[in-house]
Amino acid sequence: MLNISANNTSQGDVGSYFDRAATSFDSLYSPQGQSALQRWVNSRFRRDIAERFVLTLAHVQRSAPGSVADIGCGSGRYIAAMAQSGVRRIVGLDLSAEMLELARQNTVRLTDAQIELVQSDYLDWKPSGLFDLIVAMGFYDYIREPQAVLARMKQQCRGSVIASFPSRHWFRTPLRQARYKLKKCPVYFYDAAQIERIGLDAGFQRVDITKVRGAGMDYVAVFWIKTPASE
Repeated sequence: MLNISANNTSQGDVGSYFDRAATSFDSLYSPQGQSALQRWVNSRFRRDIAERFVLTLAHVQRSAPGSVADIGCGSGRYIAAMAQSGVRRIVGLDLSAEMLELARQNTVRLTDAQIELVQSDYLDWKPSGLFDLIVAMGFYDYIREPQAVLARMKQQCRGSVIASFPSRHWFRTPLRQARYKLKKCPVYFYDAAQIERIGLDAGFQRVDITKVRGAGMDYVAVFWIKTPASE
């Protein structure tokens, strides 16, 4: 079952950028329609996209959440994979109407899960209850005050939050900053110590951080409300 709703949005620059870039971002998850050069560039310089997808699904399979909020859900590729992994209730939130239309197309046939797509700024969103897991992949790239936002996620979660954070790199960071400045879209970068600090300051009990291998720019962090019972 699929439901789509909308709230007022305030991050206009970010939402506008992803409206323009929706199709090209979605193509990163599928090689169909890509040229040989595009496939090489993606495998060499955008490996973080694939790696964080794998890490997130592994966490979903280990933690077996009944409900998930996917913040910055984009074109719904994570939602589709989590629904196919057995998650019964998923809410996908995004600023971009174009991204949510792709998410609708990518999830409309998944009838075994209750899926809701919401167009909203995260800080304007008022969910009706808590989630077992919150996913925020490619989200903190665009957040000016990450600790406050992460603290809000903690209030809406009873299990864990898994999120990606772009790392600082002497060469790639200035290039990405320049590209996104031309696109009028803000972007922010992190190191592992900063990620751990904002997680603990936001009230999480433990933070597990993985650096994406190879040429990837991302950290993937799991923020635990409580230390897992298995440990």
